[in-house]
Amino acid sequence: MVLAIRILLINPPFYRLMNSHFNGLSLGLCYIASILSKHGYDVTIFNGDFKKSQKYSTQKEIFDNYPQYNKILTDPGHELWQEIKNVIRDVNPSVIGISMLTGTYKSAQNIAVIAKQINPAINIIAGGTHPSICAQEVLASGLFDFVIRGEGEYTFLEILQGIPPGKISGLSYKKSDGRIIHNKDRNFIEDLDTLPFPARHLYVHEQNSMDFGYILTGRGCPFECTFCASKKIWKNHVRYRSPENVVDEINYVYHTFGTRFFYFIDDTFTLDKRRTEKILNLLSNLHLPIQWICDTRVNVLDENLLLLMKSAGCVRVKIGVESGSDRILQLIKKNITVNQIRTTVDLIKKTGLDVTIYLMAGFPSETKEDMLQTLAFAQELDPTYYSISIVTPYPGTEIYDEMLQSGKMPLKKWEFFYHQSRDMMILNNIDQDILNELLALNDRNGKVRL
Repeated sequence: MVLAIRILLINPPFYRLMNSHFNGLSLGLCYIASILSKHGYDVTIFNGDFKKSQKYSTQKEIFDNYPQYNKILTDPGHELWQEIKNVIRDVNPSVIGISMLTGTYKSAQNIAVIAKQINPAINIIAGGTHPSICAQEVLASGLFDFVIRGEGEYTFLEILQGIPPGKISGLSYKKSDGRIIHNKDRNFIEDLDTLPFPARHLYVHEQNSMDFGYILTGRGCPFECTFCASKKIWKNHVRYRSPENVVDEINYVYHTFGTRFFYFIDDTFTLDKRRTEKILNLLSNLHLPIQWICDTRVNVLDENLLLLMKSAGCVRVKIGVESGSDRILQLIKKNITVNQIRTTVDLIKKTGLDVTIYLMAGFPSETKEDMLQTLAFAQELDPTYYSISIVTPYPGTEIYDEMLQSGKMPLKKWEFFYHQSRDMMILNNIDQDILNELLALNDRNGKVRL
């Protein structure tokens, strides 16, 4: 039975503001949609970053399009916001859920304003990393009716079921007298296999234009990196789906949507070696003609595992290098060394796999010499692809706390807090020439950003 309440879940536009796009899944929204749909609710998902194109901008182009980002974000008459207005009118929802990062908070606010102009009675629910950490501020804006902190599947469901807000774990809300209430945290979902597969079929976009191969095999991260808010959200607690459940989803997506390319988006896909090996063996036994990539760390890879990954369809490994300076790596609690990175990258190449390295510039106390070491190290590693980011003190990170305590936090709005923002120079210590050299690495090698 389909219930009368109609729900629209939205991923706000971000890369489209910089003349690029993102046609991948918002898996958080997809999991919420699967639970709501299972309970009879009419759900639609809209990706505000979707564009019917396979041509993505390079990182340098994204950096250079920063002025356009600001212009569109502050122009309510722009066609992008009109498109979102049309979607809201067409779906005519009673409830809108918006998932947001810190960098997309302003974009989400724009959507909330549009929705309330169309129908002031629409309930707007905010979720995602930024609201989970900054619930007080998000509700104080007056644009959102509820904030879901942490995992959202069952909190969202209980809101729709009419459970009194004061009794819903993981919920923040504003009472009629204006007081903002933060209920106790919701317990983590320990058995992730109980969740239905993400509801890819509920996107309004053409299925053959969406990248449906995004797979999350677990939630949480045990590491302590100072630039990441994961430990604030997940409390360093890692939970896994069973290998059988993961491979069943891949098989389902392959046969249902014709997907041939997959991306394991876990923070560290190979964290548990034995579990990873079981996933790979089960995947190999399916004999599906697929390719896939994953994110992981240099200290949880070895030659036998890499060979097994390749035999199961892996074509590229993405690893966090961050810096070529051992001093910086220690400072940011990465718990790896330059020699470990060098050895593992060589091993990945030896196995015949492509490799992407993530690099960052602008850490607190980072010097020009540190950045030069990073540039030289990146050139030495010579990966297939580079991904360059400006260090951003996201709320919930140690770097954010450090900036606040030192009085050096830049007085900027949240829309400037993202890795391609030229305003995000937290100590003004980034050498512009070196940053441009880092951004030019892919172009000089004739390699495109992927």
